[in-house]
Amino acid sequence: MLKLFEYSKSNDKASIKRSLSLLGVEDLKEEEEVIVLNEISKYVFEINNMHSNSKKTFDLNLDYKYYFPDFLSIGINLNTDDISWWEFDSLLDWFFRKEDSSISSVMSFRLYEKPPKNSKTQEEKEHRYRMQMKNKYALPKSQKNDDSLQKMWNYIEKKAGEDKE
Repeated sequence: MLKLFEYSKSNDKASIKRSLSLLGVEDLKEEEEVIVLNEISKYVFEINNMHSNSKKTFDLNLDYKYYFPDFLSIGINLNTDDISWWEFDSLLDWFFRKEDSSISSVMSFRLYEKPPKNSKTQEEKEHRYRMQMKNKYALPKSQKNDDSLQKMWNYIEKKAGEDKE
């Protein structure tokens, strides 16, 4: 993963190809490579984990010292092991949600807010947060095909029941 940081500092063709290869992106036209790498870099190096009007709460470079030990705890040395960006991103997300991880502890301090005196206000905040998380982790809405299959299954069950009588 650190190789991506190193390669991104240089703008020569070889570094661009190595960076894209580390990210698992290959078989692009030469003129597309720079565009794709720039877009990925914007995402990778400008991660905020924040809402639009909030202040920045996470920095991939500055917080390295906090999430590095989390990766070591599962046997991945970010200084020497080559892992894809996608694996890194998934594991980092897991560490954010894991209560006993270093980065999770740091983030809980950064995001701490003094509880309101009014319990109704606290309940409202908790409800809004839970609803946001519900929407974030919701499965995609079922398709009409799913409804059609359920109707067909119900019809078959009904017919099978009628045949027994």
